[in-house]
Amino acid sequence: MQCSFTLPGLSGVALFSCNSFIDSLVKSAKANQGDINRVVKCEGCKGDEDATVHCVDCQEYFGPACLIPHRRGKLSAAHQQIPLEDALAGNATVKRIPRCQKHVGYEIDTYCKTCNDAVCSKCAVEKHSGHSFCPLTQVTGPIQDQIAGYTITIAKREEDARKAIDTLNGTIDRIEDHRGTAEKDIATLFVSIHTTVDARHAQILQQMQDKANQLRKTAIQEKGEAESATVQFREFHSFTEGMLAQGTPLEIAGTHKMVSV
Repeated sequence: MQCSFTLPGLSGVALFSCNSFIDSLVKSAKANQGDINRVVKCEGCKGDEDATVHCVDCQEYFGPACLIPHRRGKLSAAHQQIPLEDALAGNATVKRIPRCQKHVGYEIDTYCKTCNDAVCSKCAVEKHSGHSFCPLTQVTGPIQDQIAGYTITIAKREEDARKAIDTLNGTIDRIEDHRGTAEKDIATLFVSIHTTVDARHAQILQQMQDKANQLRKTAIQEKGEAESATVQFREFHSFTEGMLAQGTPLEIAGTHKMVSV
């Protein structure tokens, strides 16, 4: 299946391969959003009437009037429809059958290995004459097994990723806990350091003050002794000057014993 798109900056229409399964999932997800009792408009007449059925093959909703020509159309005559209520409720009991867009009623059940394309039996006769064919299930079987293997691997990796996330969340929590504990310990340590430093500071200041007071006391005491000696020296100096100036020989001779002492 191919879908056409007009790309900005390019002339003409570009064709790209379209995954019908993914496309149907997207349409189904968009259509099933909301309440299962909500009103869904017909897509055939662009909303002029309420839809009553859901076409499983083309993933569209139709009202009674638009459903008649849809069932009579060459390309959609074999499409399967389910009631609107079942579609909105997510009913997956109806199996979608891939139909050929060119040959009404023909199921795409053959794989052309020459062209690497899935076709119906009539396409194989008309356009793939002489090519190599095999049942479509023969090709899809190994692919399904591969997808199943991928699913198991992805599920395991998802579980490993979840376990890793849980482990990392635990690690993050422990880091936060350790950070909080470290912050408290650091704060306590610095309070202790400040307390010790302040106490030592006060101790050193007190020792300095005690030493200064002791030195001052000693200096004052020595100063007093020096002042007393100065008075005595001054008095003795006055006495000796008077003796030298006015003393008789007898008086001067009498000072011999005093000077010797």
